[in-house]
Amino acid sequence: MAQHIPRRIVRRAVPFAAIVWLSGAVSGEALGAPVSATPDGKALPGQDRLQQLLNGLYAWALILCLAALVVAAVVWAWGSHSHHQGASYAGRRGVLIAALTALIIGAGPMLVNFFYLLGRG
Repeated sequence: MAQHIPRRIVRRAVPFAAIVWLSGAVSGEALGAPVSATPDGKALPGQDRLQQLLNGLYAWALILCLAALVVAAVVWAWGSHSHHQGASYAGRRGVLIAALTALIIGAGPMLVNFFYLLGRG
């Protein structure tokens, strides 16, 4: 006896299957024209300036995370000391958000490289 597949599963699975099929059908080998791309930092003018700008933005983002962490820790301490539950909660949340933001900023280059290599593989 054939088993019935719920419509909601079919509606979600069909677009995914179409994307998988298209990605295999539209690859360079299927078209007969293999294409390749390799990132080259010296291929475009201004690469050094762009890298300096990125490094500066990276430093500013980490400095802002540190400032947010300090302010949130002060609010947390003040809220706890004065028995103000709202301030204490907001401070804890701010410390957590600042720490996670710094974690994501720090892991950013590694994440980009990971997904780039995953796509190349």
